[in-house]
Amino acid sequence: MRLLLKNISTIITQTLLVCTLLTSCKKQQEWLEIKSNLNSVTPERINEFQALLDNDVNFMSKGLLTVISAAPYYLTNEQFNAITVGIERNTYTWNKQIYEGRFSAEWENNYATIAIANIALEGISKIPITASNRSAYNQVKGTSHFFRASSYLNLVQAFSKPFDANTYNIDLGVILQLTPEFNEQPKRATVKQCYEQIIEDLTIAASVLPNLTDNQIRPSSTAAKALLANVYLLMERWDLAEKFATEALSNYAILMDFNTIPITANIPFATLQNKNPEVIYYAEMAGSSNFVSNGSFIDSTLYQSYQNNDLRKTAFFRLFNNRPIFKGFYTGKSSTPFGGIATNEIYLIKAEALARLGDYLSAMTVLNSLLQKRWRTGTFSPITVSNANEALSKIITERQKELPFTSNIAWCDLRRLNKDVRFARILKRTVLNTTYELAPNSSKYVLPIPDEEIRLTGIPQNIRE
Repeated sequence: MRLLLKNISTIITQTLLVCTLLTSCKKQQEWLEIKSNLNSVTPERINEFQALLDNDVNFMSKGLLTVISAAPYYLTNEQFNAITVGIERNTYTWNKQIYEGRFSAEWENNYATIAIANIALEGISKIPITASNRSAYNQVKGTSHFFRASSYLNLVQAFSKPFDANTYNIDLGVILQLTPEFNEQPKRATVKQCYEQIIEDLTIAASVLPNLTDNQIRPSSTAAKALLANVYLLMERWDLAEKFATEALSNYAILMDFNTIPITANIPFATLQNKNPEVIYYAEMAGSSNFVSNGSFIDSTLYQSYQNNDLRKTAFFRLFNNRPIFKGFYTGKSSTPFGGIATNEIYLIKAEALARLGDYLSAMTVLNSLLQKRWRTGTFSPITVSNANEALSKIITERQKELPFTSNIAWCDLRRLNKDVRFARILKRTVLNTTYELAPNSSKYVLPIPDEEIRLTGIPQNIRE
């Protein structure tokens, strides 16, 4: 974590300058150490901690490598050769070594957010709660716990083995940093400890945040419950996944009718500023022109799975030389995947959890309520099934069709579903006449920790064969 200390100190200094927090100290140098940042902040200024949390480092560029690894797209030889950044080329072909001396946004940016959350939590702990500041205080507290949880969830999905109830108490997770004081000798927690911390943070966030917020970059209790539903889905706790998905949707369940949006437009969905109505909490993954260039194309099997009256076929894709290229990012940007939480995902979590619990009729009701908003008016016939297994298969298919470039969902779904022979998939990409494969349950479904972090801290590296 020593390398992170320098990087995070720089981020925090820049953030505080933008937020005008330097008014509470006399020297800029005082802000170069994280602890002095805390000591010199005027304790009653809750709004300053909120400003620190509102900085774009907390909701932008939350990861790139998991999207490159798992998104259902391919590059032409010419497009692959045009990539100048070795880490992207290596990740695309699932190489054993990927960094070539570079750092990782998955690692660095998430730990930067964790550091900021820890600073805010320690700072507000010194501020007495009053009737007049309680709402603002709880917003800072809940936001900090939410950011820390979501960042650790990103990290454990990228740098740790998939959740396995038989081994999660010994599988290595990531470094748990819960205070602004960086560990002199950091160590990796277990996957079990990481999930327990994530759940604890989200439980606190859900208890103190307002049900909804007007600003989509500020998390709400609904967002915390939605993320808890996702966590329990990853843990295969179907009862709790259904419970929290239901609670989240009871607060906010709006779905867009794709008949009412400009599906033929190059960018069919609203930006953060214009507020996509399905978004509960807004965040972004790192963008890449390789996702959307004319030298990329979507898996043909996925594209052909959309029927002609399914409006997602036009809203999500454009054609170039008869090849489908993705355009349907919920960020409203041309090449930046959505990394936050939206209602469409929560409907799918609830449907899957219900199917896993055996209530396939209710599962289909939830799924159909989503799909009827995606089909051309008057053409949708509700899906019917005769058992839970059929329901589950339909829901998994619709997850792949609804969320192909959303956050790290494709990566997480491959990791968890590969354990089930019914859904296990071999990924293949061909580059310059060489075919690369990623087998189900491969050790390459865990990213290596950045080499410099290993060198500075001595923590164990992930084994990739």
